[in-house]
Amino acid sequence: MKALVLGGTGFIGRRLASNLLSGENEVTLATSGKSPTPFGDKVSTLVVDRFSRNSLMEAFSGNTYFDVAIDTIGYRSLDVKNSMDALDGKIGKYVYISSAAVYRGNSGTLSEESFDPGKIENKEPGIEKAYHEGKQMSEAYILEQAPVPYAIARFPNVLGYDDSTMRFQDHVSRIINGEEFSFQEPEGRRNCVWVEDAGNLLAWLSTTSNVGIYNGASPDAMKASELVGRMAEALGTTARISHGHEKSNSRYSATTDFVLSVKKAEGKGFKFHPTGEWLGEETRLAKEHGKLSPNSQDYSDKLFP
Repeated sequence: MKALVLGGTGFIGRRLASNLLSGENEVTLATSGKSPTPFGDKVSTLVVDRFSRNSLMEAFSGNTYFDVAIDTIGYRSLDVKNSMDALDGKIGKYVYISSAAVYRGNSGTLSEESFDPGKIENKEPGIEKAYHEGKQMSEAYILEQAPVPYAIARFPNVLGYDDSTMRFQDHVSRIINGEEFSFQEPEGRRNCVWVEDAGNLLAWLSTTSNVGIYNGASPDAMKASELVGRMAEALGTTARISHGHEKSNSRYSATTDFVLSVKKAEGKGFKFHPTGEWLGEETRLAKEHGKLSPNSQDYSDKLFP
């Protein structure tokens, strides 16, 4: 199978590409060229500006056909439109990374039906002013305009030692430095997803006949204060945690339950790893490697200042 990964050198994209390569697929990475490609001559590389229509059209002007294109770095419906236009007639399936942010305003246990992109009114692509709007509108555009079968993966916070948003490394650093974590009351439960599971889910959607929308997360949920406590335990220390504040200083915090149900994917045979199976090792790796340069967060911050 020939696979194209848009953003294949990023946080999730590297795991996706590695999984695809392990299945002996032919992989092409479309990348800005700012991050190193860790796969050597095992992959083909196209240097392209993901957010420039002209660059996309030029990069895919040839006759190369891909069985699947996986979009790991589409933030706005305009991004999706431009990539689909550039790849018109050249792909057999489109897989898109969305976000739990599409469920904004909801709480509790959230199934895929908790947000229906079909109910979004048609708007001009690219006018979104916030990250959650960009993901909502992108899903709506795919639903209405995709010329090929598609699959959408919705992820909550993606955790790993080299998190491109820097949230994970920031929490590790603050624990090591003995800084206090303050939390609001009440404190809701959330689930997150291991970056390896995120990459594996995208590969699964890319190489199987599964289509539609799928949540991707660890099946267990916990309060952010519990997550911080477990990270501290992995580091051999105790986190300084206090409750009852007006505002939390953890970006993983929520005041209500916000838990993604993964029954749909698991019902199709995909298995996610519980948080306890990977959080400790990722925490220790973050301490070992220190802070890394941001990647996808740079793009998001520029698009939605």
